[in-house]
Amino acid sequence: MNCLPIHPRTANGGFSLIEMAVALVIVGLLLGGLMMPLSLQMDNARRKDTERTQSALLEAVYGHAISNGRLPCPDINNDGMEDRVGGNCVSAFGGLPWASLGTGQNDAWGRGFVYRVTPTFADSTDGTGCTTATPGVSFSLCSTGDIEVRNSAVGQVLASNLAAIVVSQGANAGAAAAADEIENTDNDAIFVSRTQAADFDDLVAWVVPGILLNRMVVTGRLP
Repeated sequence: MNCLPIHPRTANGGFSLIEMAVALVIVGLLLGGLMMPLSLQMDNARRKDTERTQSALLEAVYGHAISNGRLPCPDINNDGMEDRVGGNCVSAFGGLPWASLGTGQNDAWGRGFVYRVTPTFADSTDGTGCTTATPGVSFSLCSTGDIEVRNSAVGQVLASNLAAIVVSQGANAGAAAAADEIENTDNDAIFVSRTQAADFDDLVAWVVPGILLNRMVVTGRLP
C-alpha cells in the first residue's frame, strides 16, 4: 500500500506569512471601523453633557441676578471669582466665575467656560441705560444687551441684544481655530453658533433677555 506524502502546512512558510498578513489587515480594518464610531459616541456624549452643564450654569446666572440685582462679572485671573472694581466689571470678557456662582468649573473636556456680559447688566448703577430705575437692580425692563450671535463670523444674526453668553470651546479648545471659533474668543460682543463641523465644535448658550426680565418680575425684583 502506497501512502501519499503528507506535507505540513507550515512547510510553505511564504503562504503562512501571507495568510497571517491578510488576517492582520482584516483585524485592523475591523478594529478601525469600531474605534471611529466609539470615538464619535464619546464626543457626542461629552457634547450633550456640556449642554446640560450650560443649562445649569444659565440657571445659576439667573439666580445670581435675582439675589444680587445684577449679572455676575467675568473672572479674569482664573480663581473662579468674579472680578469687580468700583462697582463695575474689570472686564466684560473672561472666564465664567464658577466659584461666585457655586457651580462646576469645567465642561466635559475638563476646560473652563468663556463668559461675556453686557457691562450695564452687571454694574452697581441702578437701571443703567433706562429713564426709570429700580433700587438695587442694575438693569430695568427697557435695558438691552450688547451681545450678538451669528451663524458665522460675517453671517446672519441669530440673536441680538443679549445680556450674557457662556461658551464651551469643545474638544479642540480653539487650537488652530478657524474664523468662526476665533470670533468666540476675541474679546468683543460678537459670537458664532452653528452646526458642528471639522472647523467648529464650540457650544454656545446665552441669557435670553425675556427669561431674565421675567424671572426678575416674578420674584419682585423688577416692577
